[in-house]
Amino acid sequence: MTPRTRLVFALVLSLAALPATAATKVFLHDALSKGLVPGGTDITVRQANSTQGSAKVTAVTDSAAGSISGQYFPSGTTGHIITKASGGTRTIWISDPLASGVTISGTITPNLWGLESAAQCNCAARYEVLRWDVRRGGIVSSLGISTDDGMSEWGTSAAVRNSPTLTPSSTAFNAGDRIVIVVYNDNAGNQGSNRNWTLDYDAGTGVDGDTYLSFTESLSFSPDGNNAPGQATTSELRLGPVLWEMACRALLGLAAALA
Repeated sequence: MTPRTRLVFALVLSLAALPATAATKVFLHDALSKGLVPGGTDITVRQANSTQGSAKVTAVTDSAAGSISGQYFPSGTTGHIITKASGGTRTIWISDPLASGVTISGTITPNLWGLESAAQCNCAARYEVLRWDVRRGGIVSSLGISTDDGMSEWGTSAAVRNSPTLTPSSTAFNAGDRIVIVVYNDNAGNQGSNRNWTLDYDAGTGVDGDTYLSFTESLSFSPDGNNAPGQATTSELRLGPVLWEMACRALLGLAAALA
């Protein structure tokens, strides 16, 4: 074996020994999160992390007759953000604080379990991933939202949906930042009135309710209370961009009412 051949062989072996980047499943749980997310008092913030759930729970969302588009966080439009119970409060998920910095840029793949109350519901879902910045104490950017009308209609029996995937805008997260996951109501055709659909989540591996988003990157999380509002510094509780937007909308509404 020539010196050059030995060098090439050594390089191949060293590359093979490099650790592969493991994908991370971020599971949606029913427990309330300690994370602070501006968006309104009628939003319930639940916990998300890489720990597998154990027992299925549900979130029920009423249909909104017709076509749905323009979903965004923190939309207060009825029929946009999913609810915990029929006609109930909007529900979103926020991860535990990231234990170390990471750039999220790889494909995000959903694993959402659900069903609709009747075929006439014509119901489906979309999802969005956002960044919560520990230094700002608020949501500072969206990594992207899945395609409108991209998910196939739920059936009347629980089943999983693994598409559409999301190619996020490359976003650097710092240690202590959190990942926000918002699931939206969406139509598959025109939604029928007086129907609903159910998201099943927080269950064990490979069963109905094993709901998560799979990130290409290897993510690790620290305990949920590490940068909770009660422990945050004053600088961490500054208004995030989303809260600024809500405040501006409220002031504009007040000005219009007084005009």
